[in-house]
Amino acid sequence: MKVPNFKHHPLAFLGFLVILGLLVLGLLISEVKKAETLLLTEWSRLRYLAYLLETEAPPRRSSFSAEVLKEKLVSQGFKPEAVRGVYDVVEVELELSWKELARLLSWLRTQNLQVKAFYAEDRSGNGNFSVRMVIK
Repeated sequence: MKVPNFKHHPLAFLGFLVILGLLVLGLLISEVKKAETLLLTEWSRLRYLAYLLETEAPPRRSSFSAEVLKEKLVSQGFKPEAVRGVYDVVEVELELSWKELARLLSWLRTQNLQVKAFYAEDRSGNGNFSVRMVIK
């Protein structure tokens, strides 16, 4: 078989390039479609996850107020001098020994309460602390 001379037949060369271009374009289009399908599937999965996160109700915190906290402290054997509710936190003032202070902090941790601010002063020097704390 004789190879055509493209210098004498420019339309044959152009036709060959068009056919080759269409073949490459067809292969590329199929790869692009596969990538598009993969990206759209992943995007829709992530959008559904975001929708679930937005619409899911946050877990409810247990009822937390100054009165409830005071009752709990008294039931644990602590004697709070003052318990005040301010916005979404509770301020507590009490006198404790160092052993009771450690027990109080441990108990607060088991109740999933956070101590946002803490001040303890031992005025007597005997391990009896005047404690003020903000609990959330």
